Amino acid sequence: MPRISLPIRLAAAILATALTLAGCSRVGIAYNTGDFLVTAYAKDYLDLEQSQLERWNPLLDAELTRHRSEELPYLAAYFDQILAASEAGFDADNMDCLTESFRDLYRRQASFAVTLAAPLLAELTPAQIERLDQRFRKEAAEDRAEIAGRSSTREKEKRARRYIKSIEDWTGPLSVEQQAIVADVTGRMPDTQASLVEYRTGKRERLMALIRAKAPEPEIKRFLTTWLVDFEDLPPDLEQGGQLLGERIGELFVGLGKTLDTTQRNRLNKRLRSIRDDFMKLQKQPRMAQMTC
Repeated sequence: MPRISLPIRLAAAILATALTLAGCSRVGIAYNTGDFLVTAYAKDYLDLEQSQLERWNPLLDAELTRHRSEELPYLAAYFDQILAASEAGFDADNMDCLTESFRDLYRRQASFAVTLAAPLLAELTPAQIERLDQRFRKEAAEDRAEIAGRSSTREKEKRARRYIKSIEDWTGPLSVEQQAIVADVTGRMPDTQASLVEYRTGKRERLMALIRAKAPEPEIKRFLTTWLVDFEDLPPDLEQGGQLLGERIGELFVGLGKTLDTTQRNRLNKRLRSIRDDFMKLQKQPRMAQMTC
């Protein structure tokens, strides 16, 4: 599957584990070791020197402190919002609300990631720049080769299996009928991978040009924000694909939600409640942010 961009991976190193685990101790460990996870990832991906990490660490510490204070309330509120929708029954209205809230949540996390990535990219050495460029080129070639060699039918089957596995992590085993719902909806999701690879490759080339020209950190941050936070120049096919994907996911929630039995729904709601509470407990002054809807 085509790769996500470096700044988003920096944020994901902190958040992805927390968002997919239930239980306070495990979420707490994932979040509280975020500085280690992000540092290890940044060092490996950019081949950073210790002196570069030492200069970056104060920013990382400050951003993690800010994230705990300002962003955890949004994460807690979002899981509370999903829980409320699940308890009421997923429908078109609450799915529209959840989709809009997710977009806002994504932008906040992407902005956090860009803030961390920009200073690292701005001070890469010539050797590090060459290695990063080679890595980008290698990943683009691998992604293009994967796309060229894949079968549409097989990709739909793989996508359905991925979704089923992910959903079962939350609900427990799905019935044959429920799996058929997942296969039907995911089979109608847009395939924009080829366009995404070409778009991302072009943006990476422009990023590398800025880095080679020794652009200052604010300029690199503006470029990353335009690209990864605001999507200001997203091609029409990718913008439309994103809209359609959101519609299919909403359809999946509504359709599958109607079929959940008591055990499945109780497991889903218990996990949503647990993660919401975990993000509350991780705050020094627990609160939930006011969501947009």
